[in-house]
Amino acid sequence: MRDFNLIITTQRGNETRCAKETMVLARNLGVEDVDFRRTKFPGLLVGRLEGDPLEFVRRARGIIEKDPWTFKYIQRIVPVQRVCQAEISAMKEAVKEIADKIPNESSFKVVVNKRGSSLKREDIIREIASLIERRVDLERPDVVLQIEIIEDEAGISLLSEDDVISITKLQEKSLEG
Repeated sequence: MRDFNLIITTQRGNETRCAKETMVLARNLGVEDVDFRRTKFPGLLVGRLEGDPLEFVRRARGIIEKDPWTFKYIQRIVPVQRVCQAEISAMKEAVKEIADKIPNESSFKVVVNKRGSSLKREDIIREIASLIERRVDLERPDVVLQIEIIEDEAGISLLSEDDVISITKLQEKSLEG
């Protein structure tokens, strides 16, 4: 499963519809080569696309924000920059590869979502955060170190708060404005 660079969530039973909806979104962005696979967890898909997944998500946000109500099956889209074994030592090595991209004056937080793993969230956060010599800000961080664990694989990304698309949040935002 190591060849994924997107994680997409949907409602249980809508995985196929979600994959099709995401493929249509990708085509609208000029991305033709997209592949999705179900995981053993209902409502959880992993995908692979050519190119930068972070750039894809940022461009997709522009389309989704225009009319978030047209998206019926996608719930969240998370870009993944590194994939490694879901072992603390392997995750630490992957984080070391991208942590130097955090500007010195920036704050950060670590977010861990795990499925099918016995690792403790607090242990992961403590070990990973100890590698980053920046100020921690749990409320308004400049950078989010996102760790998505799916069984024995971990997807790791260095993101801004807006780099994870939540269709529900975008729908709520459209009602406010």
